[in-house]
Amino acid sequence: MNGTSTARVKVEAGGTGVASHVGLHALGSFADRLGLGDALSSAIPQRPTLLHDRGKVLLEAALVLAGGGESCADIEHLRAEAALFGLVASDSTLHRSFYEINKETRAAIATKVASVRAQVWERSALTKNGPVLLDIDASLVEIHSENKEQAAPTYKAGSASTRCSASQTRPVRHCREC
Repeated sequence: MNGTSTARVKVEAGGTGVASHVGLHALGSFADRLGLGDALSSAIPQRPTLLHDRGKVLLEAALVLAGGGESCADIEHLRAEAALFGLVASDSTLHRSFYEINKETRAAIATKVASVRAQVWERSALTKNGPVLLDIDASLVEIHSENKEQAAPTYKAGSASTRCSASQTRPVRHCREC
C-alpha cells in the first residue's frame, strides 16, 4: 500500500528547473502528511497485480480537480511532472478505478475521509473556541489585452480575470437563512 501522491522535492529560489503545478504538489504533500492517501488505500480493495495503488489514484484525481481538471484525461497534467508527482496513473487507469468502486467501497471511503477530516479538526487550534466559518468569494477583475488569442467576453460583456479569496469569519449564532 503506497498512498503517497507526491515525490519529495527540494525547493530553491535560485534553481534552474521550472515546474508547473507546484501548488498542486503542496496540496498533495499536505494530503500525504495527513495520511489521506493511505486511508483511501485501506478502504479500497487492492489486487496484487495492480501497478497503481487505487487510493493514490483517487488522491491524484482530487489533485486534478483542484487544479481545474474536468475529465479523466486531465490527469496527464500530473503525468507531465514526474519530478513532482512520481509515477502517475494514466487516464484509462483512473477511469477503471472509478468503475471498480461499488456501494460498499464508497461507504468505506466516506468513513476513512471522515476519520481524516476529524483528525485534522482535532489537531487544529482554530476549532477550540467553536466552529470556524470561511467566507469564500470570487470576483471578476477587469483586464484588457489585445494579444490574448481566442479571448471572449465574460457574462458581464467584458474581459476579466477571476480572483478568489477566503477569510475566516466569526460564527453566526442566529441566522434567518439557516
